[in-house]
Amino acid sequence: MSSLRECPSCALEFEDTGDVTECPYCGYEFPQRTASVRWVAWLLALLLLWPAIKGLMYLFG
Repeated sequence: MSSLRECPSCALEFEDTGDVTECPYCGYEFPQRTASVRWVAWLLALLLLWPAIKGLMYLFG
């Protein structure tokens, strides 16, 4: 599945096929996220939502 992606360096749009690691126009290398970074992001999101979840459980429980 391809979509349009904008390069943060040159601001030109190009078709992203999912395996693009650099901009085809200026050569800007896109940072690659590892699986551990995604897990940490999900964990932090859940920890931030924990008080809201506890409050809803208190109200409706």
